[in-house]
Amino acid sequence: MKISSTDLQYICQLIYETHNLSVFYINQFEEIAFEYTSKHFQQSSHFSSLKDHIRAYPFHTTPHDFPIFFSNNDFNFFYINLKMDQQFLGSIIVGPSLSSEMSDDKIYFYDGDQPIPFLHYQQFLSISLFVYYLIYREKLNKSMVIHNNQELKPIITQEENSILELSNARRNFSVHTNLYYEKILLDYVKNGRKEKLNELINYSIVGETELGVLSKQSHIRSVQNLMITGIALICRAAIEGGLNEETAFTLSDFYIQKLEDQGNLLSILSLMEEAIYDFTDRVSKSNKDKYSATITTCQHYIDNHIYREVTLDQLAEICHLSPNYLSSLFKKEVGISISEYIQQQRIDEAKRLLTFTNYPISDIGSLLNFTDQSYFIKIFKKFTGTTPKQYRIEHSIKR
Repeated sequence: MKISSTDLQYICQLIYETHNLSVFYINQFEEIAFEYTSKHFQQSSHFSSLKDHIRAYPFHTTPHDFPIFFSNNDFNFFYINLKMDQQFLGSIIVGPSLSSEMSDDKIYFYDGDQPIPFLHYQQFLSISLFVYYLIYREKLNKSMVIHNNQELKPIITQEENSILELSNARRNFSVHTNLYYEKILLDYVKNGRKEKLNELINYSIVGETELGVLSKQSHIRSVQNLMITGIALICRAAIEGGLNEETAFTLSDFYIQKLEDQGNLLSILSLMEEAIYDFTDRVSKSNKDKYSATITTCQHYIDNHIYREVTLDQLAEICHLSPNYLSSLFKKEVGISISEYIQQQRIDEAKRLLTFTNYPISDIGSLLNFTDQSYFIKIFKKFTGTTPKQYRIEHSIKR
């Protein structure tokens, strides 16, 4: 480990600020050297017992070279041991999080009205791998970490069992395909929105339950067939998003062949996740290549601030150009003005919200910075030919 104490504290602070997860550092003397957590949590009835539990945990007796997960009642944690030349220096402990949503009478709060975060185990696992990489600059294999963590194995087993249960249900025609996650994932692939994938990667068409059973030969064969179908859908979405057809089909063949070689569930799902990110990343890059770096910067900024006010002056300052020159350059390359492009992106986002959420139409207009509902309806109709209400009736997914 080659990291200073100052950098270590900075990493811990960022973990706390970005994920709302408390972070503790236990030194080699089993003392809490520093911590990042909210004042409300420190004042809660859970905090003192959790700190006692953390102090008592035998971190130094498990000198593994990967994150270790453990639980305390409903709370989940992971820790990473810090070593230099095989000498134990201490441990970074991250948590608590919740692995399942609590009932109303059992929700834990520690930051005003902010509950302790609910994180799917894959998301919590990804955070642990990220922290490990920041400390050691070493990439770890997800499957290896899961295999070596007893706390995660029951969750994997439970998910594998759910596949079989759903398969039986499908044969009895008692379960309907959940189109919500499939449609929104394919939308992200089509639009190259790789930053959005983490929110859905475990619940989409690559989720084991969404595509049905395509083989009676074996469980693994069935999952492979489901994933091959998923690759075909993702490939088509990527082509619609602008990826070259030859590239997309070659990539599809590559991943299908690799799927055929996988012999267990974890490796199949890991490969499928890789394929989704690969297709989405290529769509993103192919779209960026259409325009100059300046225009791409503007588009990226607009996309990341779609719920905020974006002005020509802001974009000009970011690009270090005069507003008039940037406006002319944007119109020349993209074919429409900056203001029209912003409206177009907001309407595209409104379409997603109308399709995938139950937000009131008036709230959607306000969220996307339209001055009033009548103006929102007018602009929406300009780009889609229909009203927001009619669009929702025709496209929304019943959840």
